[in-house]
Amino acid sequence: MPSPSRRTGSWLVLALLAVAVAMVVVTAPPPAEDRAQAIGSQVRCPVCQGEAIVDSPSETARNMMDLVRARIDEGLTDQQIIDELLTSYGGSLLLNPPARGATLWLWLAPLVALGVGTAMVARRFHAAPADHLPAAAAPPVSPTLSRRWIWGAAVLVLGGAVAVATVGQFQQARPEDQSLSGVAGEDFDPDSVSNETLEAVVAANADNAAINGMRLALANRYFEEGNYQKAFGHYEIVLDNQPAPNEAANAFARLGWMVFDGNGEADLGIELIDRGLELVPNDAFAIYLKGRIIWCGQGDADTAADLFSSVLSSTGLDAEIQDRVETDLAAAAAGEDCQ
Repeated sequence: MPSPSRRTGSWLVLALLAVAVAMVVVTAPPPAEDRAQAIGSQVRCPVCQGEAIVDSPSETARNMMDLVRARIDEGLTDQQIIDELLTSYGGSLLLNPPARGATLWLWLAPLVALGVGTAMVARRFHAAPADHLPAAAAPPVSPTLSRRWIWGAAVLVLGGAVAVATVGQFQQARPEDQSLSGVAGEDFDPDSVSNETLEAVVAANADNAAINGMRLALANRYFEEGNYQKAFGHYEIVLDNQPAPNEAANAFARLGWMVFDGNGEADLGIELIDRGLELVPNDAFAIYLKGRIIWCGQGDADTAADLFSSVLSSTGLDAEIQDRVETDLAAAAAGEDCQ
């Protein structure tokens, strides 16, 4: 009969083999689409209710899956792709800890520890009784050795239980909502992320009053791009969500310009801008937009020139805006038509 030391060595070898097989299974590279599906099942759609991007029909989720497939084609690892998704789409969107890299032990430890521990206990208590063996084959059993076996198996089983509990805690502790915490903190710069990322964060926090500033930043970006269709809806939502005076003035000024530039409604455009100026009278950009509408929509170059002059007297004017105002002032003062 094998000695206790040989039996212990056998169990250690089997445990190492089990770990090796599990690692091979986990790390074996699957086909590209299978990889995309697997990655997509780990990341929650930022605009859905707890749904993975692989299962979501939303445009954001489809774009995220397209990004996953593109990065797979570029040769990035699964973890690199997940990291990019989490970074680009604003926050903790991980549904489950991936069975690789730093969290690999979370998945392997319970299986290995529980398997080895259970097998050792079963081996110990279901071994053939000594009185059924030939006298020469029945080795003396040391009480100390027996206790060591039992304690060793118990430790392995306990370790497996702890690892299982760790995995469960890890999963329960993951964020269920893409909140503003860590996404729109004091140091958050909306200009550092894409339009789609801002859309995802805004959609996931639509009922949070603190999202108004980020929604406004997104609307202003669309406004500068000339994408009035997308900007218009965001400005309206900002105004409906009890904005601060400067936020409301910002929205009114740009809505006024869009209704003129998009629909030719000069009077309504001026009315909207004036509502903003009632809140923030010295809003230089709003005054400039009003001057443009008076010049281009009503043909009043003199009034426009006066407004442009007042804008140039403002402090802290953006250099690009200042150049535009100076150009328009020169043309309006000369009686030229709106350019």
